[in-house]
Amino acid sequence: MPHRDRAVILAFVVLLAVLAGGILLPAARPAAVGVAVPTPSASPEPEVVAYRDGIVGRPSSLTPLTQRTRADRDIVALVFRGLVGLGSGQKLVPDLAESWTIADKGRTYTFVIRPDAQWEDGTPVTADDVVFTVEMLKDPAYTGPTGASWSDVTAEAVDARTVRFSLGKEIGGFVELARQPLLPRHLLAGVPVTDLADSEFARSPIGNGPYRIVERDLDRAVLEPSDGYAGPVDPGATPEPTPSPSGSPAAGAVATPGTTDASGGTAAPAASATPAAPAAPSDSPAPTATAEEPVDLAASGLARIELRFFDDEASLAAAYRAGEVDAASGLDPETAAGLMDVAGTRLVRYPSSIFTSLTFNLRADHPRFRDLRWRRAVTMAIDREKIVEDLYLGNAALAETPIPPVSWAFSSASSRLMPFDRTRATAELKKSGWKKTSKGWIAPKQTKPFTLKILALDPSANPVANAVAKAIAKDLTTFGIKTTVTALPASTLIQRVQDHDFDAVLLDVNIGLDPDLYPLLASTQAGPGGGNVSGIQSEDLDVLLEEARKPGTTAARKARYAKLQDYLSTQQVMPPLLFHDHVVAYRATVDGPRPRELGDLSDRFWDVLTWRLAANP
Repeated sequence: MPHRDRAVILAFVVLLAVLAGGILLPAARPAAVGVAVPTPSASPEPEVVAYRDGIVGRPSSLTPLTQRTRADRDIVALVFRGLVGLGSGQKLVPDLAESWTIADKGRTYTFVIRPDAQWEDGTPVTADDVVFTVEMLKDPAYTGPTGASWSDVTAEAVDARTVRFSLGKEIGGFVELARQPLLPRHLLAGVPVTDLADSEFARSPIGNGPYRIVERDLDRAVLEPSDGYAGPVDPGATPEPTPSPSGSPAAGAVATPGTTDASGGTAAPAASATPAAPAAPSDSPAPTATAEEPVDLAASGLARIELRFFDDEASLAAAYRAGEVDAASGLDPETAAGLMDVAGTRLVRYPSSIFTSLTFNLRADHPRFRDLRWRRAVTMAIDREKIVEDLYLGNAALAETPIPPVSWAFSSASSRLMPFDRTRATAELKKSGWKKTSKGWIAPKQTKPFTLKILALDPSANPVANAVAKAIAKDLTTFGIKTTVTALPASTLIQRVQDHDFDAVLLDVNIGLDPDLYPLLASTQAGPGGGNVSGIQSEDLDVLLEEARKPGTTAARKARYAKLQDYLSTQQVMPPLLFHDHVVAYRATVDGPRPRELGDLSDRFWDVLTWRLAANP
């Protein structure tokens, strides 16, 4: 099975677990832990003002492979880094790597690690760390959500600073996969992957990112700058290239997506918030990152970050109102909007790649839903704009296909938004032989009104998602299709979906910043363990999916995605609802957070090294 072919359903599992506050992988609160990173001083140091970030959830396992809760993911985002990181717009920029090259028509990727990249204990980050991390991800005993993405990838250490990835099948979006945070081989070589989640390392991690944990207990974690971190300080900035004697891409040109063409030419675009397309594969080197001097974050950035943990949204909102935190993340739209009456508060909206759809079971034992006119009718009978306004308070975008409107791959010409139009919906059903009676719609060759059953998360797990399902049920019932909602815990809902035991399910899927819809819709993924939740099987769609995921120039990839979106807009394979934003409340004293498309909310720290506190300029 290709290396990303099961990733979507697993990403769905993780998403539900996060939204459910860790229901899928519950963990008791850890015992109070003091991280042994003493900083002796001969004389008292002046008090440092901390940036305080409020989070719903508590730490459980602090490694990139075993993170379970929102708190875990936020800490990992600050303490660990991958070869590639997020830049402004939709750019991917070098992080622990300084450059990469793409060869063999997208089957071979070679990364060169920065010479100054190091772990918190001073040990250099090497190619062996990359190979070790991939081996852990591919270990048959590893059951985490990211393992499937690497199943068809082989990592080889060419030398201490060079690692080569060989792909079983070319994938245009592999560079995004290289954002995977690394693990230190020298500290974990003797730890089985099955023991990693509850290891001493998972309680007191040694990372390679800009921050390190200096203190942690049940209610908070305190992070301070790591000595010698020299990764990109401002991933939103793009330095101008400088002449290179060898004629190769110059040191100083950031390897941003969309800057390499098919002929191998390279260019460094000007810094911009305009979304850029992923880099087109080429056999020539990608531009290299600037080799920066170690950054004194204590003097120029956030000298201390204090993550504070709360059991529920109400507690976090109360703490924000009381001035106990500088930011509140992960709140539902209504709770976040309610904080606007706190003086100096601003809400930052991060567009997300999380696709919400009403997904029908399209397998042979559910013939009703295989009718295109049925799916079109249902889509037009749902007032999606009202859902966006009432339940998300406008913090969402209507979906036309599973490709986000803010994505580089989105084609406005090929995507058509189905309107809210009950008259047209009625016409569609009648053309398919359905009959409208005073008691509801009767399917062809049936005598009793049809009832649609929708699965959704329990409101205690995700109140907004549950409310969306109920709003859909109300709209469809008003239209004449009697609709019920069964609310389930995350683990139960996921099992029902994996067992194909459903009529329809309100589904959230992280499409990714470089969208690959093959795992979600390909016929080969409709079986056990596959990501094709709906079970759709179409030869025409399979061809489009295969073509869209291939590497190529930016223009070629966009053209292939346009054809795919044209098909999806017409066929309504997964009736689209929306893409919701991640909304974070910040006080006026916090300067710096910039919105960009995110997959996971923890990615909001993509530009954390540019943040400042007014109390500690």
